Amino acid sequence: MEVSISQIKPKNSLRVLELSGSPNNIGYEHGVKCRESINRLVDWFYNRFQGKITVEQALRHSSKFIPYIDDYSPTIAEEMRGIAEGSMRRYEEIVMISLHEELQGFTSAGCTTVAATGEATIGGETYVGQNWDSSLECYEEGAFPVLLDVKRDSGPNYLAYSYPGMPAAAGLNSRGIGLSWNSVPRLELTVGVPTYTIIAEILRQETIGEALGAIIRAKRAGCFNFVIGDEDEIYNVEASPSDLDLYYSDTYIGHANHYVSENFSRKQKWEMFKNPGSLIRHNRINKLLKQKCGELDLDTCLSFLRDHVNYPYSICCHPDPRKETKEQGVTYDSWVMATKRKEWWISHGPGCVNPPMKYTVK
Repeated sequence: MEVSISQIKPKNSLRVLELSGSPNNIGYEHGVKCRESINRLVDWFYNRFQGKITVEQALRHSSKFIPYIDDYSPTIAEEMRGIAEGSMRRYEEIVMISLHEELQGFTSAGCTTVAATGEATIGGETYVGQNWDSSLECYEEGAFPVLLDVKRDSGPNYLAYSYPGMPAAAGLNSRGIGLSWNSVPRLELTVGVPTYTIIAEILRQETIGEALGAIIRAKRAGCFNFVIGDEDEIYNVEASPSDLDLYYSDTYIGHANHYVSENFSRKQKWEMFKNPGSLIRHNRINKLLKQKCGELDLDTCLSFLRDHVNYPYSICCHPDPRKETKEQGVTYDSWVMATKRKEWWISHGPGCVNPPMKYTVK
């Protein structure tokens, strides 16, 4: 049956922030430039907590994570303190923003990741990408996410997709290390290093081994699935606070919002999924990758992220036309990184109706 695909075209272009210098200065510039949107995001958190916990209780909870962030990455801690100073917010509030993944309830409307390399791609290129799907409630017609163009005093420069007040949510650095990822069921939650802090630390690494090591050495607070690649290699890492499962592929990887390794899949309960959209997206992305294995290039990988099988709960995510509530998902941004070329091609909004733009890591 033919379906009418909703035309989601953001009124706002993807905002790019150029940041440079020391960790504190990078954070301070971020805080100043995003002060208004950071204020709105903090207020959004407090509104979500209303009737459940007080503001002071929320801040006390956030403060418990500070020693773990300080110990794990003093560089990121310094940057986050700079964000707090520049935005004129409490440091605990900036930590709360980076706890976004651990504080939010899990739903099956989420991101789909893709990676390919070696004999699977034309010329042996490596590609890492995803559809970043999240709540229509916070979409703000494309104004909510930001792209951070960071030039550091020392260490790799990087581009980071992020939310205001957050050092990084996904990204590509000047060593060709790219990271996309998926939410997965919250099998465990504990006080430790927030998922988004681990992401930020990965973008500061020089090699794929150091990037994987940044996951292994973290006292993880939550659960996630990371897809990491460099110029030659791709890895998939499913993790919880107490365990992880690392999978290597010399061809391709596709992943949605449920665990697939034997180690974790037997622990998750399908009752926590509101619909089987994650299962369908996972199977669909891997079918598309298999069909084009050996012929994969940038345009082909981007085309997979426009797929509408099982619309609106498809790889390319759209609001459900049968529902009026904003408690549903939409693809905020759709992207593929060409890691060897240090290029990041991003469609702002669902890729089916929004052309990709090229961003390059300098």
